[in-house]
Amino acid sequence: MSIMSSPSSVVRSAIIYITVGVLTDIWSGIWFVYLRNNPPHAEETTYWCYGFLLTGFALVMIGLTIGRIGRSARHAELPPQEVTPAVAQTDQTAAARAPVIAPVNAGIAPTVLPNDRLVPPDTREFLSRSNNPT
Repeated sequence: MSIMSSPSSVVRSAIIYITVGVLTDIWSGIWFVYLRNNPPHAEETTYWCYGFLLTGFALVMIGLTIGRIGRSARHAELPPQEVTPAVAQTDQTAAARAPVIAPVNAGIAPTVLPNDRLVPPDTREFLSRSNNPT
């Protein structure tokens, strides 16, 4: 089945969201501890710190949700169980009866020139006229 042959891009997106979110939370946590030990002069700095902490948390939640949705969607992309055996049997039957392709000019052999080049049968007449200038 071609559906299962390539990994879903949702997995990569979920990993990126979770990684960025966790790293944002780690550095925001370090910043928060620093601000607790050294209170800033303006409260805007504290709001920025809280904003980054919540943004990191939101990215982690989005990553976890995307991963779960991606797994559900991948399961939903599969054909129903009733169809799968019939399709597999059809594929096996088609593979067992490979088509035979006959060559177009089966009875005519190619011409070999003196320098060992093969010439297709269609050009024989042209070569015979050019070699015999009568």
